[in-house]
Amino acid sequence: PGKTYRTIYMIFTLGKYTCPDGSQWCGDWDYTVQNYLLTPDGRSFELGRLITPYANAAAPRTPFTWTQNYVFDVTDYASILHDNAIMRIFYSGYSGGFTADIKFVFIEGTPDREVVGVRKLWAGSYAYGDQSHGGRNDINVHFPTIKDTVPANARAAEVKFTVTGHGSDNNGCSEFCSHNYYVYSNFVKVDSYTIWRADCGKNQLYPQSGTWIFDRGNWCPGALVHSGHHSLPGIAPGAVTNIGLQFDYYAGSGGASYTTEGTLFYYGGMKKVLDASIDQIVAPTRDENHFRENPTCGTPVIHVKNRGAAKIDSILVEYWVDSATKGTYTWVGTLRTFDETDITLPTLPDLIKTTGDTTRHLFTARILSVNGAPDADRTNNIMRS
Repeated sequence: PGKTYRTIYMIFTLGKYTCPDGSQWCGDWDYTVQNYLLTPDGRSFELGRLITPYANAAAPRTPFTWTQNYVFDVTDYASILHDNAIMRIFYSGYSGGFTADIKFVFIEGTPDREVVGVRKLWAGSYAYGDQSHGGRNDINVHFPTIKDTVPANARAAEVKFTVTGHGSDNNGCSEFCSHNYYVYSNFVKVDSYTIWRADCGKNQLYPQSGTWIFDRGNWCPGALVHSGHHSLPGIAPGAVTNIGLQFDYYAGSGGASYTTEGTLFYYGGMKKVLDASIDQIVAPTRDENHFRENPTCGTPVIHVKNRGAAKIDSILVEYWVDSATKGTYTWVGTLRTFDETDITLPTLPDLIKTTGDTTRHLFTARILSVNGAPDADRTNNIMRS
């Protein structure tokens, strides 16, 4: 009671077990994994989705001892992540071989903005392009416009929509085809999203034992699923708002489907004006989610985010290895609220010296100032790997 959290992470650990002799397809296939929070009052919310990899034990990255962590930012669910809430992991595959574990990391502090309302909008897996039954199988009938009253203390609203394409028809839909959905606010189209993942060949979990390199309908084997986030304009306390979502019209031969979940978040005002955070060290790190970028021989990379109301045009960073000499670098660019980017830092001689060294070293990066002024929240300015 009385505690607030700057950030809440859900860490999903996927692993394997040794299947009994004669088992078929032991960890060999890409299946959908959905992680649900069940509240004591009977509601459910999908906190994060991932797809299992082609993980045959003969592949070099996925022996039976293999594990992989998937990290989801679930800060916006803070109001329901407490007491007797229950986690449910749903694995859609018919074959065995995978294990799952979830833990949460609650980082105390001031959130970027307070969530003043959470509402589930739509959820389900639906056929796409099925022309039977006189159009009654049109996917859009499952996404009716939802009317809601804006909370009195809300200043902004956002729709989070998670969708992955599955099945195969005459056009390879919906796993191997690209379509769009559109978000409406008060019957006006305000945003769109292309349901496609165009970087599966750059998967951090590679090599796999199957067709992991082929791009797919907003997912890749062995990767977490990215959600669309759509701001709704004109949010006024006490007003009635109408939220809608529709997919492209499509006529297929049957067999295509989309698995979906939509959630509406209402937010209060921004808590901080000038605030940059270091959210990840991309290199150097032992984090398996940055496998391709490591090891590095001198050029560190950090991932930063603007968590304040003001635009950021410069960030002064210092960085070092162990207790050696510190380097500094001023990044110059443009980061509006909630924008994020990778910053490549100049070569660090002390990092070069570790090449071929079997000793474990500690790399540190820290934000010193933002726009030439002190940062509003120093608790998110430093990270180590």
